[in-house]
Amino acid sequence: MSKNDNIEIGYVIEINGERALVALTVDATSPVVDNYYPGQPGSYVKISFPGHRVIGLVSSIKMENGPGAQRAVADSVLLGTFDDNGKFVRGVSVYPNVGQKVYLVTAEELNQIFSEYIEYGFSFGRASGVNGQRVYVQVDKFFGQHIAVLGTTGCGKSCTVVSILQQAIKKYPETHIIVLDLHGEYAAAFPDGVNIINSDNLELPYWLLNFDEFVELTVDPTESTAKNQITVLRDSLMRARQAWDTRERLGFGNLITADSPVYFDLDDMISMVRDWNIQMVYNAAGEQEEGPLYGVFDKFLIRLDSKLSDPRYNFMFKPTNYTSSPMLIDLLQKYLAIGVSHRMTVVDLSGVPYDAIGVVVAVIVRLIFEFNLWNQERERLPVLLVLEEAHNYVPTRNDGRFNAARTAVERMTKEGRKYGIGMIVVSQRPKELSETVLSQCNTFIAMRLTNPEDQNYVRRLVPDSLSGLMNMLPALRTGEAIILGEAVALPTRVMIDLPAPQPKSGSIEFARWWQNGPGEINLEQIVKRWRARRRDIT
Repeated sequence: MSKNDNIEIGYVIEINGERALVALTVDATSPVVDNYYPGQPGSYVKISFPGHRVIGLVSSIKMENGPGAQRAVADSVLLGTFDDNGKFVRGVSVYPNVGQKVYLVTAEELNQIFSEYIEYGFSFGRASGVNGQRVYVQVDKFFGQHIAVLGTTGCGKSCTVVSILQQAIKKYPETHIIVLDLHGEYAAAFPDGVNIINSDNLELPYWLLNFDEFVELTVDPTESTAKNQITVLRDSLMRARQAWDTRERLGFGNLITADSPVYFDLDDMISMVRDWNIQMVYNAAGEQEEGPLYGVFDKFLIRLDSKLSDPRYNFMFKPTNYTSSPMLIDLLQKYLAIGVSHRMTVVDLSGVPYDAIGVVVAVIVRLIFEFNLWNQERERLPVLLVLEEAHNYVPTRNDGRFNAARTAVERMTKEGRKYGIGMIVVSQRPKELSETVLSQCNTFIAMRLTNPEDQNYVRRLVPDSLSGLMNMLPALRTGEAIILGEAVALPTRVMIDLPAPQPKSGSIEFARWWQNGPGEINLEQIVKRWRARRRDIT
């Protein structure tokens, strides 16, 4: 398309709210210019009339009976207008009318639209079907108001997120990014300058857990004695923390609660619970009998003892680095990349026990939130949190599991932006992800979705005028996405840049390795790592 193209392709036959129906006067089966087929879903059209140039995005096209013959009719969403100064602005102040002519959008106009946020210099993809046109995002709105990356497995979600993060680290020298990586994909994409925490060096000590997280880890809510267990656990946690506040001379005294991030001796807390569990009292006759809580904590103590003796939980119950309250400062520096050489932390959760993932996620998310909650200079320390495969630990249904993670993440999405915390929420099953979380995302990167239930779920999350665009989701190519939200000038179909290096998430080459064979496989080493549940064993 040359810079001076102003090609007429049809006229308006209906205006309905934010939509315009366009009857095409050119052959929709033949390209008009540069392989551009008029009325193609995802393409842009212009309704030009005196003093106004309204831009629309085609969402669908159909054949219908017209005057004397059939005609092609394109349904387009009206997105914005070029003002008197030639600047593109969202929204329509003066609507076009029926009969007004419709044109292709010129290359100059497309450049003006897509370069709206060029001053930020942040782009991770190019507009599909528009040669050489980069798509820029408004960085503050993009990272500060939460992003949802949605798509079926194999569509390129991880590559999309990695491309975004690589661009951020490359452009900004003082980023603070934390990635919760459920499947161990991200370490390979960030070989330098990134802190990798995996099951071999992960340490989130028990004393960082708040009361609700302890409850999820140790109390079975279906037991008839659960309420009593919860009451005594709260009291024991508070007393144990207050005792170490005195011992460490922190000076907080009665300000310490069951939630305060203060070190305590776990054995002290367990001893208090055991004392309640075997407490004997004197009755009116002066005889000893079992107290009101006698035996209430039998199953509680069995569950806790089981976790304490399970080496998979050593990262929590047997800390070696964070063994006192002052060490919280070191942990925050490590995770939040403050005053250290790295600008991003990847937490590999692939080696963490499944039943502990919810608590680990809850602790990390809550620590980040509470850190900036109490940081009076939070505007100077914006933080980005990435949740991979979030539907696994923030489910849409509250079935009693992952309560702590669900609570922490939902609170973060609702309140985090006020405290300088943005999120990228990634999921291949949006229908199974908390609707509260998705409803708080202002930018959607929707990739290929083939499941009808997931498609309908995503369709409900976007404005009604744009729901037609979601019909394109099953046909998107790998690495292609529809991006919509306040951070982009227009809802746009984008081909995402391929990251370098790539995450370890590509499809396995069955044909290659079945043809050539794997070569020598060190089974002994694999079994050693498997048994020890550590990757660093050789």
